[in-house]
Amino acid sequence: MRGVPGQSLLGPRVYGNSVPAEPALIAVEIVSPSNPENDWVGKLRDYPLMGIPLYLLVDATRRSVTLFGEPEAGRYRLREEADFGETVHIPHPFGFVLDTSVLLPY
Repeated sequence: MRGVPGQSLLGPRVYGNSVPAEPALIAVEIVSPSNPENDWVGKLRDYPLMGIPLYLLVDATRRSVTLFGEPEAGRYRLREEADFGETVHIPHPFGFVLDTSVLLPY
């Protein structure tokens, strides 16, 4: 299954630009250089309220990856940051280490 920019994939179904939040286990966003506030502020505010357990934010301008997790009371309690070249542990149910050395900056 391949991702298409601007689309959400959930199993074999393609939902276009929207997907029900309940079955989502992680949201992964690549920060738009023209509108970073959308990912760093708006989605960081909305995703924990929607109950999305993990939010992985790749910011190629900052050359960093940030993982947010453990949503509680409308915000994420966990924040793990890594510069490109470092690793980030993606927890259960995924359970792998993300090697960011292959990511390219803008």
